Amino acid sequence: IQSNLRMSSSSKGTRVYLGKIPQDTREKEIEKFFKNYSPFTDITIKAGFAFIEFEERRDAEDAVHDLDGKDFLGSRCVVQFAKGYDRTRERPPSDYYERTSSRYDRPYNTEYRIIVEGISSRTSWRELKDSFRRIGDVTFADAHRHRDGEGVVDFKSRSAMEAAIRKMDGTDLDGRRIRVTAQDRESRSRSRSPKRSRSRSRSPRKRERSRS
Repeated sequence: IQSNLRMSSSSKGTRVYLGKIPQDTREKEIEKFFKNYSPFTDITIKAGFAFIEFEERRDAEDAVHDLDGKDFLGSRCVVQFAKGYDRTRERPPSDYYERTSSRYDRPYNTEYRIIVEGISSRTSWRELKDSFRRIGDVTFADAHRHRDGEGVVDFKSRSAMEAAIRKMDGTDLDGRRIRVTAQDRESRSRSRSPKRSRSRSRSPRKRERSRS
């Protein structure tokens, strides 16, 4: 099945791959899923995957950042930049997910993370990333996810992280003076460690049921 909203020219980072979707997915369901990131100029639907062409690269980047791994019609979908793949094929190559993830712009975390405190409520992850990418290669950025007024930025190297702290700490961003510090490994590992209190609280209930 192929649906074209309008013929598009060659892509410049504006084409997005939507994978692991039901084979009977309809165009209006894709439009609804991406409605906050429109306008898009082309939708091509295949069996179990689709391509969406956006007018602006920023919209494509926001869609990849926000929607990859989200639920789409009951399935956890893949949303990646679509490059190096012939759209006339009925199925993507078996290694397509790995190639798009490693070769292109998918965000990823590193150990070189900074905490940016005091950011404005108007500051998005995109603006945070743009502000710090002038200093070094940024691999990931987020804002207000865990705490209002706080963001995180991951860098590809320690030198870039240290330069960001030196140059950006105490500067103004969107009219707010920000504080930039390195996230220590101990606090990061604590935030990732699983909580076990729930499993302990379940055990008495199981014993009660077994005696009844």
